[in-house]
Formats: sequence, C-alpha cells, structure tokens
Amino acid sequence: MKRLSVLLALALSLALVLPCAVAEEEKVLNIFTWEGYFDEESLAQFQQETGVKVNYSVFASNEEMLLKLRSGNAGDYDLILASDYAISDLRKAGDLLPLDKSILTNWDNLNPDYLDQYFDPENVYSVPYTAGSPVIVYDPDQVEGEITSFADLWDEQFADGLWIVDDARVMIGETLKMLGYSYNTTDEAQLNEAYEKLCALKPNVRVLNYDFDYYLATGEVKAAYVFTCYATFNCLENPNLVCVFPEEGIGFGIDSIAIPADAQHPQNAHEFINFYLRDDIAAHVAMWQGYLNPNAAADALIDPDFAAMDCFQIPEELLATKEYVEDLGEGESAFQDVWTNFKLY
Repeated sequence: MKRLSVLLALALSLALVLPCAVAEEEKVLNIFTWEGYFDEESLAQFQQETGVKVNYSVFASNEEMLLKLRSGNAGDYDLILASDYAISDLRKAGDLLPLDKSILTNWDNLNPDYLDQYFDPENVYSVPYTAGSPVIVYDPDQVEGEITSFADLWDEQFADGLWIVDDARVMIGETLKMLGYSYNTTDEAQLNEAYEKLCALKPNVRVLNYDFDYYLATGEVKAAYVFTCYATFNCLENPNLVCVFPEEGIGFGIDSIAIPADAQHPQNAHEFINFYLRDDIAAHVAMWQGYLNPNAAADALIDPDFAAMDCFQIPEELLATKEYVEDLGEGESAFQDVWTNFKLY
C-alpha cells in the first residue's frame, strides 16, 4: 500500500507539472511585416537578450497580409506590424489576440495621444509603433513662390517634376480632401470628380513610386507628396528642402503591432512587444524609421535636431483636420478602380 501511495503521489505530481511543460513555448517568434520595418540591430539585440529566434517574413502590402492570414496561414505568424485600417479589419473579424497588458510592463511609456484611436478603441489588440502624415516636400531652388496647399501641385511649373506615392488611398484621399470631401467617401460622383482631378495632374508626374528613394535630394524632381519617412531622409540629405502640410487638411496613419489570434508563440510575442516599448529601443526606432514617435518616454533620448525637423511639426490647426485611411470593406474596390484607371490614363 505504501508503494502504491508513493506511485499515486508521483503520478499526481507529474500531472501538475506536465501542463506547465506543455505551456512552455519554444524560443521562436515568427514576424510578418514589410521588409526592413524592424531593423537588424534591434532584432539582434532582442534575440541576444531573450534567446528567442526571430523568423522574419515580409509582405508587399496590407492587402497581401490580410489575404495570407485568411488563407489558412494565420498560425504561421506570431506577430504582425501593419497599417491602422488593416488592424481595424482584423479586429472586427476577430482575427487578433487581446493583449495581456499585465505582461507589458513598459506600456505606460506610450504617448496617450496615439492611443484609443478608431481602429482599436482602448488598444485592446494593438500597440502603436510609428505614426505620420503624408507631406509636401519641395526644393525652393527649383520652385517659384511658396507652396502651401495640395492644389499647388497642379501648377504648370511642376510639369514632369513631381514625385507622388503609388498608394490609392493616400493620393485619392488627399485629392478628395482638397475638393472638400471626406478622405474615405465612397460616393461615386465624388470619386469620379477626384479621378478627373488626378488625371489633370498626370502631366506633372515624373515619378509614381511606392518605394523610398532620394529623388528630391538629388534634384530629379522639384516637389513631392510622400510619406513622412521619405521626407525625413531626403531632408537629412538636403537640408534646403522645405516640408509643408497641405492647408486643405491632412491624412494621418499609425502603423501598429498586433498578435494574430492563432499565434503559436503568444508569450514570445508579448516579450517582443515589451522590448520595443522600452524607451531606449523606441528612441532608436524613431531615428531609424524617420516617423513620428508614439513613445513619450523615448522623447528625451531622441536627438533634438532630429526631433525638430519640419516633417514632424504638424500645426495644431491641421491636426484637428486629420483623417485616417479607414477600413471600407467592399468600398475599397472603388478606390482601387479609380487608381488603376488613373495609372492607365
């Protein structure tokens, strides 16, 4: 009986221990985002400090990411970094894991101004990583007069001299705003008006490109309407360039980190998020990415000259006009159709 009692006690102790062993994650984290959006230096530091091996997979667009996550591959990824409207789409579909903020001990480092936005109220599922507003950048040595508005880009002096980003929602959105409409309208007549207006801009467009380059710094173009980071690094290369936020109103975006609902390594994902919420890591990210910094604790660690760059100084009156690219569901196709037709024009 004594032997039986010992065996039963041993079996019970194993039963208590085994669930913990099963719950212990392997030291692996599978990330899915744009190429280069997490820099190699900080990734190497995370791996060295935690022993977690990072596997980095890339997508070319939010749409590609959404398609892959919904094609039976969601369990392949433990962490994504994507645009706000894609996070909104995933959240509404129940495809994201709620964050365990008790693990995220660095959460309070975040700037409240970047939290509780439309795409994730109360930030149940996502963490802001970078933020920005598309901006007009021009070379005063090649441009006559002062540029103050998006409408100025239609001026004949910019014939074959503009760089615009190949992004349907950003370009059509700002054109709609210039015309007095919402960035996210799906009204057919308003979208047709935006299409006609964009077609009138086509003779001025020299570069239509989504990817980063130094077209402004090298003088290949006179002006551009581009993402914040494109402006940042062109202006660092050529400090004579001028940045202007369109007086008609601005678009705004926050790229955020989230965990897919079917993630196989959610503990490692939380550890990764908490690492990137550190003030020193966030400061490094801000200067490496060239976007607005959503981590308030990191502000004091960022080079003051860098933080003072014009591409980060959005006037308060324009911040009040900001609109996000919103998840439009089936309405998205109307924007893509307009953009395709514009590029073929």
